[in-house]
Amino acid sequence: MILLLISLFIFLFGRLFYLQVVEAKFLQEKAEEQWTRDLPINAERGVIYDRNGIALAVSYTTYDIFVRHSNVEDEESVAKLLASKLGLNYDAVLSKVSNAKVSESLIKMQVESSVAKELKNSKLSGIYYSENTKRYYPYGDFLTQVLGYTTIDNIGQSGLELYYDKFLQGIDGYSKIQSDIRGTELYNTLDSYIPSVAGNNLILTIDYQIQLLCEQAAVRIMQEQKPTSAQIIVMDPNTGEILAMTSKPSFDLNSPPRNDVATLLAESKNLSIVDVYEPGSTFKILTTAAALEEKKTTLEDRFYDPGYRIVDGQKIKCWKHIGHGSQSMVDGLNNSCNSVFIDLALRLGLDKMYEYFEKFGFGTSTNVDFAGESGGILMDKDLVKKVDLARMGFGQAIAVTPLQQIRAISSVVNGGILYQPYFVKEISSNSGNYKKEFSSVAVRRTVSEDTSNKMRYMIEQVIKKANAIESFIPGYRVGGKTGTTELMSTTGKTGEHIASFVGTFPADKPEYVILVVVDRPTSGHYYGSIVATPYAKTVFEGIIKYKNIQPTEDLDRDLKLMEKNIQMPNLVGKSLSQAVGIIKNLGLQYELEGEGGKVLAQYPAPTEMLYKNGIVVLTT
Repeated sequence: MILLLISLFIFLFGRLFYLQVVEAKFLQEKAEEQWTRDLPINAERGVIYDRNGIALAVSYTTYDIFVRHSNVEDEESVAKLLASKLGLNYDAVLSKVSNAKVSESLIKMQVESSVAKELKNSKLSGIYYSENTKRYYPYGDFLTQVLGYTTIDNIGQSGLELYYDKFLQGIDGYSKIQSDIRGTELYNTLDSYIPSVAGNNLILTIDYQIQLLCEQAAVRIMQEQKPTSAQIIVMDPNTGEILAMTSKPSFDLNSPPRNDVATLLAESKNLSIVDVYEPGSTFKILTTAAALEEKKTTLEDRFYDPGYRIVDGQKIKCWKHIGHGSQSMVDGLNNSCNSVFIDLALRLGLDKMYEYFEKFGFGTSTNVDFAGESGGILMDKDLVKKVDLARMGFGQAIAVTPLQQIRAISSVVNGGILYQPYFVKEISSNSGNYKKEFSSVAVRRTVSEDTSNKMRYMIEQVIKKANAIESFIPGYRVGGKTGTTELMSTTGKTGEHIASFVGTFPADKPEYVILVVVDRPTSGHYYGSIVATPYAKTVFEGIIKYKNIQPTEDLDRDLKLMEKNIQMPNLVGKSLSQAVGIIKNLGLQYELEGEGGKVLAQYPAPTEMLYKNGIVVLTT
C-alpha cells in the first residue's frame, strides 16, 4: 500500500510539474485566448514619395466594425443602424448580429472615420471598432502601373506596392480585454494595448513634375491618335534613374476596376517593362553605333540606295520606294534609309550582331526593381538567315521592351556605359532606425567614348540638318530619331503600325532621354514623326520650363525657322514624281503611304500653312 501511494504521488507530482513548468507557457496562452478578446490594430503602410518629397501613396486611419452577440441588447436596432450607415443588406447584417454560435462577427472593413463616429454616437451596445488603414493615392490616375495598388488587407498586389511589399508593410498591434465564458466583456478588469509599427517609406527616382508632363502627353496621344496604347519613358542616361514612366489606358488607383478582371489585368500591366515590340527605325541608332565601334563604317562612308536591297533572293524595300540615291553615313541615319542599315548589319555579320545584342542587354532582363519583367525575344542564332540579319539592322526580326530600348540608347549617348535602371532611391523608417540607399549600377561598356561622341553628333543632325520641326525647340540642342514598324501576322502584313520616337536633351551632353511608343494609331496616320515626336517635344519643352534651362543657341535665328510661311498646295491627282518635285521646291519633306504612282490623298490639307522642312504625307 505504501509503495502504491508513493507511486501515485510521484505520478501526480510529475503531472503537476509537466503542466505547471513544461507546458506552462502554452497553457497560459490557451487560457488567455479563452478569457480575453482581442482586436487587431493594423500597421500603417509606408509612404511612397517622389524624388522631391511629394507623397504619391499614403495611408490614413479607418475602422473595421465588429459585433459581439453576447453584448448586444437590441439586435434589430443594431442591425438596422449598421445596414443603413454602412450600406449593407439588413437581413445579412441581422443574421450576423443574432448569431449566438459566434462570439465575434466582422461586419465591414475600412469604414471611414466619420461613419465610425456616427456609429459610436448611437450608444448601442455590442458594436466594436478596430483601427485599420486604407491606401490612398493623392493623384488618382497617375503613375498607375508603376505604383500599383493593394488588396483591402493592405497587401501589395501590383507595381512597386507588390515588389517592395515586405518593406512597406509594418508590424500589426492589438488591444485585449477580459471576458467571461460567453464572451461578455468584464469591466474594471485588466486589459492590454500593443501599438502597431508603421512600415518603411520609399523615395523614388520618379520626378512628379516630369511624370505629370508625360501623363498629360500620353492622354493627348490617346485622344488625338486613338491608339491601342501609348507609353512614355524619361530616363537619366548617366545613372539609369527612371524619371517618368506612363502607360495608357490606365485607371484611378483609388478605385481599381476589380469587378472587371480582364480590364484590371490589362490596365495594371506596365507595358514598358513586360511587353515587347519591334523597335523599327529607332534601333538604327544601335546598328550605327556597333558598326562605328567595329570600324565597319565612318561618318564619311558613302552608300547608294535605289529604294531596295536584295538579300537571299528577297527584295527588302526602303520606306522611300524611289530611293535616296547616293548619301553619306550621316545622311543615311538622317534619311532613315533601310538600305544603309541592311549593309551595316551584313558588314557586322551574325556573330558580331549578336555580340552587340548581348552588350546592349537584349534577350535578358534589365534587373529593374519591378516584378514581371520581360527579357525580350531574340531568334535562335543558329536559325537566323541572312535576310533575317538584314532586317535586324533596321529594327525588325527582334523584339525588345521599351525599357530595354531606352536603356541601350542611353548607353550610346552617355559615353558608352550601360546602367541598370531603377525606381527606388531610398528606403527608410519613420523612427530613423533603418535606412537603405540605392545608387546607380554600371553594368558594362557598350561602345567607346569616341563612338558615343560621334553618335551624339549624328542624332543631333537628324533634328538639326532636316530642321525637323516636330522635335525642334528654338534655342536648344535636341537629338532624336523616329521609328515606324508595320505589324506582321502569320499571313503577312496587317496594315497596323507601331510608331515611336527617341529623343535626347541636351543633344551634346544628354541629361534626359525620352522614348514614346504609340501602338496601332487609328487617327489616319502612323508615322513616328507625326504620331509620336510632337508629344516628346512637349515633354522636353515642359522640362526646360520646369528646370529653368536657358537657351544655348541663337534664339532669334531659330524662331525664324518656326514661322509658318509655306502654303500647302493641292497635290491630289498628280503623279508621284510631280508631287515630289513640288514639295522639294517648296523646301518641304515628304513621307509615302502606298506604292502607287498617283497621289490619292495628302496631309496636311491644301492651303494649310507649314514650316520650312515640314513633313507632308502622300498616299498613293
